[in-house]
Amino acid sequence: MSEFDGFWRWKLEIETQKDHILDDAHRREAYRRLWTILPRWQTYRPTKSTVCLRILEDSLGKMADAYNQIRSYSLLEFDEVPNKQLELIWHELGRVKEKDGKRDLYGYYSIVSVSKHLMFLWGQTLAFDSKVRARIPYNAPKGNRWCLEDWKRVMRSFQEDLRRDRETLDAFNRESLRRYGTCSIVPHGRFFDIYYHWEFRPRAGADDRG
Repeated sequence: MSEFDGFWRWKLEIETQKDHILDDAHRREAYRRLWTILPRWQTYRPTKSTVCLRILEDSLGKMADAYNQIRSYSLLEFDEVPNKQLELIWHELGRVKEKDGKRDLYGYYSIVSVSKHLMFLWGQTLAFDSKVRARIPYNAPKGNRWCLEDWKRVMRSFQEDLRRDRETLDAFNRESLRRYGTCSIVPHGRFFDIYYHWEFRPRAGADDRG
């Protein structure tokens, strides 16, 4: 958990109205930090990590402008995020784990390839590993290959619930203030990911989706 927190504190130090972690001045450091962390988060198969990380470096450069245009949106505003930019990011991060780094013609990728990278960079999506996918209370795809519309549908469900749940929203703001000293940019997706991955305990008699 400390690895995400360290990355997020660094992001908060860098990002202003003009500067961001994928601009020309900071992208190499963002890549270095991800290169250090993500293999330990089982993002890539050990035999493929070197190739995947090389593709990631290229993808971060190609999606830098799109990231800059979405980074100010929180999960609460997910339905307002420009789709063109989301689609570019989806393909660039999705192809990281594809053979030869090629885009899938129909846009189906390992959801972890997209979401685990984007959770660090943006903070608004869950990582959606197998444990989280089994526990979230929405009709998520059963497999690990999702298309953009699958992900957007699940994300909108989280957005709608968070908008209605003031208690959870306030708790996330307090946790952000405690961990990072600010709630100006709250990593809602990361906090949901922690809940479903670590804290979630199904009630007796409930199925594993809660």
